[in-house]
Amino acid sequence: MSDFVIETTGLRKSFKGHAALNGLDLRVPAGSVFGFLGRNGAGKITTIKLLMGMLRPDSGTARVFGLPVSDPRAAIEARRRIGFVTEDKELYPYMTVEQVIRFTGHSFRSGAWIWNNDI
Repeated sequence: MSDFVIETTGLRKSFKGHAALNGLDLRVPAGSVFGFLGRNGAGKITTIKLLMGMLRPDSGTARVFGLPVSDPRAAIEARRRIGFVTEDKELYPYMTVEQVIRFTGHSFRSGAWIWNNDI
């Protein structure tokens, strides 16, 4: 097992000729807290969807919990350990992100959460 929860090498993804990610190399050590910050269109959601196996990269590799997310079965296993809250999913509009995480957190054993908060 790797010392990294997330590993990417040369991750690239384009949409209609526009690069959303251009060679992302990323290593997130196990036990750390990591956030994606950036302006709209910076590639945060694209990165998260690639890490969850919801999109396929144009090139490069990604592993989550040591699992290659290019393998559909491995991606499903990784998603079982991830909670993902995005701005287009209003679960409970009266709750803050922290309240949603606390409310739904008991459903996920790993405690690994990824969320998007555009700045």
